[in-house]
Amino acid sequence: MKGYLLITGAFLVWSTWGITVRWLGLPAAEIIFFNAVFAAIFQGVWLAARGRREGARLMPDIVPSLLLGLFGLVNLLSFVYALKATTVAAALMTHYIAPVLVAVLAPLTVKDSVGRDTLAALAAAAAGLVFIFAGGLDFSDGRGIIGAASGALSGLAYAGVILYSRALSPRNHPLKLSGVQAVLTIALVGAFIPWLNFKTPNVAQLSVIALTSLFHSTLANVSYLKGIRSVTAQEAGALGYLEPVMGITLAFIFLGEVPYPAALAGGALIIASGVSVIYRGSKGVRKTGGVL
Repeated sequence: MKGYLLITGAFLVWSTWGITVRWLGLPAAEIIFFNAVFAAIFQGVWLAARGRREGARLMPDIVPSLLLGLFGLVNLLSFVYALKATTVAAALMTHYIAPVLVAVLAPLTVKDSVGRDTLAALAAAAAGLVFIFAGGLDFSDGRGIIGAASGALSGLAYAGVILYSRALSPRNHPLKLSGVQAVLTIALVGAFIPWLNFKTPNVAQLSVIALTSLFHSTLANVSYLKGIRSVTAQEAGALGYLEPVMGITLAFIFLGEVPYPAALAGGALIIASGVSVIYRGSKGVRKTGGVL
């Protein structure tokens, strides 16, 4: 039960990404870069305070850890862009194609067995995406389509995050894994700063980014990585459907965004597919972890 609570807590924190990104009003790459800088500081201090030398034990898993960091970067960068380019509802619902992809891939990668009707769930989720792209987007200038596509890309990357987290978390400290992502993000995004035309955030924006880094990218990341040690990749993906429910609710309350009917219909199909995955697929699941 503790694993489920840790993962649920992480998703509740992450559900506030939409209103945070909208309030900041900064380019996606700039938000991600400064978020990673603060995350590296917080996580470095935390590790130092614990007196651990986790980095010394990173080498056996260096390649998969870097891949986890890369998937995490693509996931967050494309998701933040989607939140800026289309409605919060469309960004979240396209992003949450990930759990169904995990249900398909988990038996082949981390040896979490999968229940029946996975292909039916995948078809339902694909139909949901069609609904969203067909009539559930905002902005008539084409940015809505690009935003939804970016949301779907973040979903693909998020599937990789789930699978690599499930494989690596049983044998690696969560601060170490989270720290790799922060450092990799600083290196890769920082390399493009001369071409990204960054503007210096003001004090208020930096303060919000710092808080976001502490709660979203440090505490929630550690909570998720601890929780997934005892929760299958399939279950972790399906638990994530708490995020769009909360995220869309917060966008309605604080941003006044009312989802299009087609977006709600498509999102309902995607969410229903994920719910069916956890209820039908969790029976007989072996919570082994590892591999990859």
